[in-house]
Amino acid sequence: MSEDKRNPKTFEQVIKSRRSIRSFDRETPGRGDVNKITASAIYAPYGGATGMPLQEIRKIFVFARNSGKMKEARELLLAQIKKNSMKMNVLLILFPFLKKKVKPFADRLNGICRNGIPALNDAAYYIVVAEKKGFPPIEKQSLAHAMQNMWLTATDLGLGFQLISATGNMAKNDRFLKLLGLAKGGFALDGCAIGYPAKYPEAARDFDLEKYITWVE
Repeated sequence: MSEDKRNPKTFEQVIKSRRSIRSFDRETPGRGDVNKITASAIYAPYGGATGMPLQEIRKIFVFARNSGKMKEARELLLAQIKKNSMKMNVLLILFPFLKKKVKPFADRLNGICRNGIPALNDAAYYIVVAEKKGFPPIEKQSLAHAMQNMWLTATDLGLGFQLISATGNMAKNDRFLKLLGLAKGGFALDGCAIGYPAKYPEAARDFDLEKYITWVE
């Protein structure tokens, strides 16, 4: 593992190196690295206008590979995805005009139903972040900030990161919430898998900023 990949030298390099990793090595990162990643989530912006202390607003749960709790979380996630897949397939039958828009996502869910969630079998850790719901409802934005902080920190440490977006659907799943010790209806969820990449991705290409930015003067 090269020094450059383990420790990008600048913040710009970290941002450009960020990738979604699809396959993981069986090596397990140390808890020190995991603590750095989760700490970065704590420092992410949150809905402070609720008047509650941060420890009541944001909660972080770390599942380790091969543990009984990880197995349970993986099975609950897959069961929920299968339910959602069935609903999507029925929707396509009832409303075929939605095929162009919906079918790619439905196909993706069907693939997960057949093959499971590879990242949750291979990655060393599954991390779930819970954000307290409040008014105005900005918990999803806060979760996105927390995930981005963890993603960049993992990249800086030379670790792979994959969003497990299906975690958001578990906010209404009684058994999953019981696993986390959270009350139903109180929190929004998001999650990710973290571990050593089986293969490091190619370097990022540079983008032509003029194609993306409009100066309003």
